[in-house]
Amino acid sequence: MSLDPELAAALEARLAARPPATDLAAMREGFAATGAALPRPAVGAVSDHRVSTPDGEVPVRLYRPDGLARPPLLIFLHGGGFMFGDLDSHEAACQRLVVDAGCAVAAVDYRLAPEHPFPAGLNDCEAAVTWLLDQARALGFDDTRVALGGESAGGNLAAVLARKLAARPGVRPMLQLLVHPLVDFRFQSPSITEVQVPGMGRDAMLMMSALYLGQTDNAHPDASPLLAADLGGVAPAIVVTVEVDPLRDEGEAYALKLAAAGVETTVVRLQSLPHGFMFESTAFRIVDAAFDRIGALLRRGFGAATARQSAV
Repeated sequence: MSLDPELAAALEARLAARPPATDLAAMREGFAATGAALPRPAVGAVSDHRVSTPDGEVPVRLYRPDGLARPPLLIFLHGGGFMFGDLDSHEAACQRLVVDAGCAVAAVDYRLAPEHPFPAGLNDCEAAVTWLLDQARALGFDDTRVALGGESAGGNLAAVLARKLAARPGVRPMLQLLVHPLVDFRFQSPSITEVQVPGMGRDAMLMMSALYLGQTDNAHPDASPLLAADLGGVAPAIVVTVEVDPLRDEGEAYALKLAAAGVETTVVRLQSLPHGFMFESTAFRIVDAAFDRIGALLRRGFGAATARQSAV
């Protein structure tokens, strides 16, 4: 198991400059600065929206591709350990997904821990995702091809919501994209201890868990979707794991559990990449290739959805 050498050198330099884990404000500033510096391709149009909820407004940003009158839509939930990230930090990743997957992307913001512990962020995402599903056609998207996805913490939220929305009336997700998702807050899989990644040791992840979950049981299925009793009927899934990731094994275990429940599931492990690669520059060849691969998987998934609709 080895990290891509170019990427390893960049990660080492960034970790050396990172502020102490106790300085949350400085860490958030650094996270935002990293995201702002990432290269991003041009897309057709970008617009900001706000979804009203009983707890306030949830920001949503829509990215549209050029040349498609009614494109498919990927609703994307950002990562950041439930404590970092916003619409700006992951804009580069969203714009790259638009180009590579040939779809529109709706990025959802959500409240962060520790100021807003579970289930605040999940509730925000559920409200925004529900609004996007209901408004997909009015917003100009193909409402028969709406996918729900996320990376890391966002993958956790997407997996939970894919299950919760499986039986909703009307438009619901027809595909889920889970990129190295956190799906089990017990942190007991072999890769948790076998894969050594600075800043992602088991102690650090348990601290993040405590800040996000508060008093909630870490085995609650809305926190740990791997422990849900029934996954039958959820949308077909694309599960992307990476080699250098303590969460690798639990992500792959979740893919196997989906398949065992009869869910059409594609699982891909990307070699020599670390957790959080979507937050790295596509100037790195290996990151560029990873986005290409995810884009191709999404295009195939949207195409399969069209075929299923035609067969009905």
